[in-house]
Amino acid sequence: MTGFGALEASNNNLSVKIEIRALNGKFFDLNPRISRLFRDKETEIRQWAANKIGRGSIQINIHAELTNNDLLANQLTINYKVAANYKRQIDQLIDTLGIQNPNVFDYIMQLPEVVKIEDQKTGDEDWEFLKDTIEKTFLLFDNFRLQEGIALSNDLKDNTLLIQNSLHQIVEMDAERKEQVRTKIAKGLTDLQEKVQKDETRFEYELLYYLEKLDISEEVSRLSNHIDYFIETLDKEPTGKKLGFISQEMGREINTLGSKANYFPMQKHVVEMKEVLEKIKEQVLNVL
Repeated sequence: MTGFGALEASNNNLSVKIEIRALNGKFFDLNPRISRLFRDKETEIRQWAANKIGRGSIQINIHAELTNNDLLANQLTINYKVAANYKRQIDQLIDTLGIQNPNVFDYIMQLPEVVKIEDQKTGDEDWEFLKDTIEKTFLLFDNFRLQEGIALSNDLKDNTLLIQNSLHQIVEMDAERKEQVRTKIAKGLTDLQEKVQKDETRFEYELLYYLEKLDISEEVSRLSNHIDYFIETLDKEPTGKKLGFISQEMGREINTLGSKANYFPMQKHVVEMKEVLEKIKEQVLNVL
């Protein structure tokens, strides 16, 4: 199931921006992008995501930067000896080349090892602040998925009811289909009367055989039960695997209906049920 949550927050030391995105997937695939301030916490963040999200293709972006000027100032160091050495050599080069009014200072400040920024460090208080922000972001992310889940559940139920409606249409046509089979067999025997003596007992036996062979009452009953069970599962706490298994059983009964129907108006409804069932199977993949 897809999901999205984003949040920005700050305290006395930090400014953080967190974004969580997820696409549906069978497995847990996490791609974290974590600020170097908290790179050492990646294992804990991965574990948190696995527990909270479960599965899917997930991207977590955590941007964090220090906003405390005192801390930033302590991490900035200028190497005066290196700068002085650069200055001396540049002056010699200027004299040699005869360069007029060069901006020596800007050049020196950009040269290697003149300015050094130490690795920024955070404390336990900053980590607790980040964890709290992550939790709040997840609440937004989870709410997004909840709303999507409600819409998905309604869509699944609507599609299942479409299959149920087609099944009702098939049941209503069954009597007409049986009569068509009876008429077809009777006509075939009538055409053969000149060559074959008609045996009423044999006729009834053959008719019963074909009607039993083409009988769909069991398939109708099982499919109806599967539909009810699918909707019942949706109304509780559905799992993708369970819904997937039920939809497979529905597919088996629909296929058997199609092979037994032998009646075009009914087969049209079978085709429609198959089309809707494929949509259901695709949607079920988005259910955790």
